[in-house]
Amino acid sequence: MIGSFRQNAYEYLRANIVAYFFITLIFIIGVVVGALAVKTLPEEQKLELVGYLKVFFQGLVQAPGTADTAELFRNAALNNLKTIGLMWLLGFTIIGLPFVLFIVFTRGFVIGFTVGFLINEYIMKGLVFALASILPHNFFAVPAIIITGVSATSFSLLLVRRKIRGKVSLLYQSTAYTAVCLAMLVFMLIAAMIEVYISPVFMKVIAGLLMKS
Repeated sequence: MIGSFRQNAYEYLRANIVAYFFITLIFIIGVVVGALAVKTLPEEQKLELVGYLKVFFQGLVQAPGTADTAELFRNAALNNLKTIGLMWLLGFTIIGLPFVLFIVFTRGFVIGFTVGFLINEYIMKGLVFALASILPHNFFAVPAIIITGVSATSFSLLLVRRKIRGKVSLLYQSTAYTAVCLAMLVFMLIAAMIEVYISPVFMKVIAGLLMKS
C-alpha cells in the first residue's frame, strides 16, 4: 500500500511538475511585487499605516484576552474555505484559469507587502514579528493555495484538451480534483486554528518589544 502511494505520488509530481513550477513562480512574483510596493507608498500612507500598527500592538499588549476567539476562528476559517472553494469552482471553467492565477498572486502580494512593511519600519524586530504572525499559519495555508492552484490549473487545461480532442473522460479526474481540494480545506482549517489560537501568543510578546522601540 505504501509502495503504491509512493508510486502514485511520484507519477502525480512528474505529471504536474511544470504546473507546480509555474504556480510557485506566480506566488513568488506576488511576494516580490508586494515587498517592492512598500517602497512606492506615499509618506502620508506610511504614517497612517504605522499609526494603525501602533494601535494594534497596544491592543495586543494591553487587552490580549478580550477578543472573541471563537468568532475570529469562524471568520478566518470561512475566509479560507471561500478561497479554496472559489478556486475549486474556477477550475471547472476554462475561463477561470486567469482568476486562479490572480488569487495565487494576490496571496503572495499580501504576504510580501506585510513582511516588507514591517521590516521597513521595525527592521529586525519587524522581521521577528512577521515570522511570528505570518509564518505559522501560512506554513499550511500557502502549500494549500499552491496545490489547489495547480489542481485547478491542471483540471482547467484538461477541459481544454477534452474540448479539442473530445476523448477525455472527466469522471475520475473531477473526483480526484475534488478530493485534492477537500484535503486542502483541512489544511486551511488547520491554518485558521493556528492563526487564531497560536500565533497571537507569540505576537503579544513581540508586540511588547516593538512598543518599547
